[in-house]
Amino acid sequence: MITLILVITNITVYLILAYKSSNILRIDMEYMKLLGISKHALLSGHYYQLLTSFFVHFDLPHLGYNMVFLSIFGSKAEELYGRKVFLAIYFASGVLSSLVCFIYPENTISAGASGAIFGTLGAVLIAQRNVYPQGVYTSLYYAAVFLILSAVTGFLAHLIGLIFGFLLGYIITRNWYEEEVEKSF
Repeated sequence: MITLILVITNITVYLILAYKSSNILRIDMEYMKLLGISKHALLSGHYYQLLTSFFVHFDLPHLGYNMVFLSIFGSKAEELYGRKVFLAIYFASGVLSSLVCFIYPENTISAGASGAIFGTLGAVLIAQRNVYPQGVYTSLYYAAVFLILSAVTGFLAHLIGLIFGFLLGYIITRNWYEEEVEKSF
């Protein structure tokens, strides 16, 4: 249910901005400057961009890819962690990955839900480590494949989201599997 709300919210924001941009395929850069995130804007006090940046997308394919993956991994995270924990993972991963803007040149604009989605992916993979033959190692392999497939844009935001999702997911699920608890003694 939360995943569906997030998808609908992202699509609605895109449609509003597309209408205002008079272009369904690409959002006007003025709106991206206002709602995306950049080091300059954040240092100027536009803290709201830590949240708005992962609800805006540059163009229709950007939105489409993100919503497909949000639907897949968000639904699974919601099933595994419950609504509240999934939402916390999603937003924490999104905000943290938005901070990557400090690494980029001052006026570089970043946007999209990818960091939050990669955080969700990491949390899902680590929560399902007992499903895979080699546990955590197989989870890392699948994560690496998705990371490589998305390496064209936002690589650092994706990587930070993924690592944070793994860590957060592991902290939350560390007592889910008895064999791991027994090994720690």
